[in-house]
This record gives sequence, C-alpha cells and structure tokens, in this order.
Amino acid sequence: MFNEERRNQIVALLEKEGRVEVKRLAALFGVTEDSIRKDLRALESRGLLQKAHGGAVPVTRVSGFVPYQERGEPERKRPIARAAVALIQPGDTVFIESSSYTHLMFYELGNMPDVTVVTNSIYGLPELVRRVNLIQLGGTVHKQDEACYGPFTLYMLSQINFDKCFLKPAGITEDGKLTTGLQESLAVKQTALKQSERTIVLVDEQDWGRRDVYNVCAIDAIHTIVTNGLPEALAKKWEKKGIAMVKA
Repeated sequence: MFNEERRNQIVALLEKEGRVEVKRLAALFGVTEDSIRKDLRALESRGLLQKAHGGAVPVTRVSGFVPYQERGEPERKRPIARAAVALIQPGDTVFIESSSYTHLMFYELGNMPDVTVVTNSIYGLPELVRRVNLIQLGGTVHKQDEACYGPFTLYMLSQINFDKCFLKPAGITEDGKLTTGLQESLAVKQTALKQSERTIVLVDEQDWGRRDVYNVCAIDAIHTIVTNGLPEALAKKWEKKGIAMVKA
C-alpha cells in the first residue's frame, strides 16, 4: 500500500471513530509506529487532523465542539455511562473527570438539583449546569481533551471532599494496575482518588490487559468497576479483592 493510500484510509477511519491510535494503526496497516507517526504529522500539516497523545483526533476549535452524538462509537460507550450514573445518589458530591465516556454521563443525568458535580471538563457544561449543581475546575485548557489541567486544577481539586469520583483509565493491566497515557491526567486521577470516599472506574472491554505509559494506582485502591465486558476469571479475581463489578 502506498503512503498516500494509507493516509486516506487513516482520515476515513478518524471520521468514523472520532480518534485513532498509533499502535492500533500500525497493527492494522502492518507498518511501524514511526511510519504511522510520519503519516499523522503529514496529515496534520495539511489540516486534516490534530495529533494527540498516542494518536490523533479530528480538527476542532474550542468554540465549536463536536457534538457528543458524533464522537467515536457513542452507542458503545453510552451503556457504560448510563450504568455509572445509576450509582449517583441524592445529595452526593462527585468528581467526573473528562473523557469521551464520562462526557456521556452528562447527558444521562436526570435533573438532580441536590447533586454537586465537579469536573475538569469544558465540554457539555451548558447541558450539565441545567441538571446539577456544577463546579468547573479552572486551569490550563488542553484543547484535544477539552479539559483543564495543571497546578490550579489540582489545587481546586485538593480542596474538595467527594462521595464518589468517576475515572476513565486508558487500561487495566493483567496484574491489576490502572494506567493512563497523559501525564496531566495522571495527576488529576491520583488527586481525585485521595479526595474521594469511593472510586468508580469506567472500563471498556477493550481496555482489559492494556498497559499505557503511566501507572495511576493498583486495582485494590478502587471500589467499583463499570464495564461492558470482563473475562469471568478476572471478574472473580477482582471480586475477591472486594471490588464491586457493575455490568453495563
């Protein structure tokens, strides 16, 4: 396959899924990760995508967000978001970190005027503010993630006590480590863990066994896993550690 043909297919895949990853593309096309990175740089220089950590996302502007309905595989992600929202109780103060899965939680929340939601997301806030008490953490905006990170974000986060926090790791390794690919997200996750009575993680079935760059915590530091699929042996293993499993 010629380079240009492969690049055209990358753009088509990005339009379909809302995000592409270097490792997956390298396996899909049978080329090295360096070749894929060159493809992404070339496509970015032509304005066809934006490079993000570990892959690429569509070209967007902060003032013109892609509607959540058009993001990659919303029908796959929505049941996980819906099952997570069901764990929120009246009177809760919760932290919901920014991710394409947790963004969908904003649209699954009913009117909960006695629930306080704290988030580092800048996506979907007009929708969220109509439904709950909203605290948006300040900080430096990371355009690709549509989220705030940095020392101001962490300071605000460290001043709030949460009943629950909802986190989306990049993966959970076979030996039970939650991992993430973005350094800024690592700090947010670890601070939220310290501030929360209960930690709930959203895990896609494709995330099991996946190891990314940074270790967030060991699996026994969390309380509940919401997932759309988990091998039975793993489910029994984690349940023995006292972790509740919620099937989406």
